[in-house]
Amino acid sequence: MPTKTKVRQLARRIIPFRVRRELICLRRMPRWVIERPGVARARIGAKGASEYGWLLASHSSPLERTPGAVPADLQQGKETNVALAAARLDGLEIDPNQIFSHHHAIGRTSKRHGFRKGMELQNGDSTGSWGGGLCQVSNSFYWVAVQAGMRIVERHRHGLDLFPDDKRTVPFGCGATVVYNYADFRFENPFPQPVLMRARIENRAFVSELWTTDDPGVRIEVDEVDHRFIEDAEGWLRENRLRRRVRDKSGHLLSDVEIAHNIGRVLYEPPAEQT
Repeated sequence: MPTKTKVRQLARRIIPFRVRRELICLRRMPRWVIERPGVARARIGAKGASEYGWLLASHSSPLERTPGAVPADLQQGKETNVALAAARLDGLEIDPNQIFSHHHAIGRTSKRHGFRKGMELQNGDSTGSWGGGLCQVSNSFYWVAVQAGMRIVERHRHGLDLFPDDKRTVPFGCGATVVYNYADFRFENPFPQPVLMRARIENRAFVSELWTTDDPGVRIEVDEVDHRFIEDAEGWLRENRLRRRVRDKSGHLLSDVEIAHNIGRVLYEPPAEQT
C-alpha cells in the first residue's frame, strides 16, 4: 500500500471528522473568496419574478419519507434547516452562463445562523450535525436542473441507498450530496435568458422549481436505463444510468447523452422481484 494512502487512513482514524472537515474548509477558502463575485447571488422580489412565465422543471419531495426512521429531534432539526435554505434560495436569479453554487447561496449552516442539528452521514454512519438534512435541497434541485437542461458543473453522488422506494418519485441515485464548503453542488445556466430559482415548503414537502422568461425552444426527457441490484460479498449494490434527450419544438432529436452513472451500497433488503 502506498505511503500516502497509509497516512490518509491513519489520519482518518486519529483526527476527528469535524477537525478534518474544518482543515479542508480552510484549505479551500482562498478559492472560495476569489470565486464569490462570479457565482449567482442576486435575488429578485415578487415584482421581478412575474417576468418569469416559463416553468422549466419542478419537483416536490416529502420532508419525512419514512415516518419514524429518523429520531424526532433530528427530523425537526432537518425541517428547520430545509425551511431556512428554501428562504435563501427562493428568488435567486442565474444569468446566462452564470453558475449556481449551493454553498455560496446558502452559506455556512451554523448554529449562529439559525440552523439546527439534523441527520447527516459521516464516514457511512448517521449522526446529528448542524445543518444536517440539507441534502434534500441539493437532491431536489439536482433533479430539477437535469430536467431543465442545466449543465451540471459539480455533483457528488451519495454512496449509500438508505431506504426502499417508499414514496420515491424519481429514479434511484438522482441526488447530490453536499458538505460545506468542499463538496458542492453547482450548475450553469446554458440558455441565452436568465433562470429563476423558486423554493418553498408546501404541505410538508420541499418544492423546487426553475423558471425562465421565454420558451427556450427545446423539450427535455430524462430516462433511467440499466437499473439493477448486484449482490457481492458485503451485501447489495444498486446501479443505474440516466440519459437526457433534448429535442426541438418540432420533436427532432438534438442530443441523446448519458449524464450520470449511479452506484451505491444498499442498506435494506432489495425487493425479491428485482434481484
